[in-house]
Amino acid sequence: MTHKQAIQRNFRRRGATYDRHARVQQWMAAKLLQGCRESLLRARRILEVGCGTGYLTGLIRQENPLATLVALDLEISLLQQAWARLGRGSGVHFVAADGEAFGGSYDLIVSNSVFQWFNRPRETLQDYYRMLRPGGCLAFAILGPGTFQELAAAFTEAAGSLSLAEAPEVAAVSFAGEETWKRFLANAGFRELVLQREVHTETYPTVTDFLHALQATGATNPVPRPLSPRLFRHMADIYQRTFGLNGAIPVTYEIIWAFAQKWESSSG
Repeated sequence: MTHKQAIQRNFRRRGATYDRHARVQQWMAAKLLQGCRESLLRARRILEVGCGTGYLTGLIRQENPLATLVALDLEISLLQQAWARLGRGSGVHFVAADGEAFGGSYDLIVSNSVFQWFNRPRETLQDYYRMLRPGGCLAFAILGPGTFQELAAAFTEAAGSLSLAEAPEVAAVSFAGEETWKRFLANAGFRELVLQREVHTETYPTVTDFLHALQATGATNPVPRPLSPRLFRHMADIYQRTFGLNGAIPVTYEIIWAFAQKWESSSG
């Protein structure tokens, strides 16, 4: 199973519970559309990459009901949920496809909480630059490497206390940061770049509650290693003792919104 297939499997398994636990992703989506609203309102052809259950798709449709809207996702079961959410008369073209291997010509390419999972982000942004019409906009929101930093620190300390060779990997640690995405966009040809970074904190009663909610969204390590109950207990105890406050534990999300314009005069 490839890395991308493992990600697809995770989200397929959690399609029924995703919306109930994806409050951070929904907030990211709303702020994403605020940032590209001018481009959204004037766009005639829109591509949404990784539409999932269709939350962002619905917001896009509300803002611009007339544009041709192509919403793609790797996972057919999620596309079926998105179709059910928007209804038969929405006019959205739902497509089962890989966002890193797609074509077409668009005024706006938009995506929420997807690009951090890409295998080849640099080359894909170059493809998107070519797909955009002159004056078009690429707008996306992603999670950065500071996401779940408490969990990563607790796992590292717990593994050390048990003399393990290495700690379980927290997938977010390997996500690209703001400067990397800025460089990718500039190398792709974009010149009008706006990147916004925010550190957001959610709270949960316990570490177990947090991990259950995370699992319910499917946004977990694509290739998890077996986790012993002993290591988990050590990690949870360290997390609670080190970071817990007022009967709750904090969970950090590093969020990056990016807006990139293709020059009107570009012939690319």
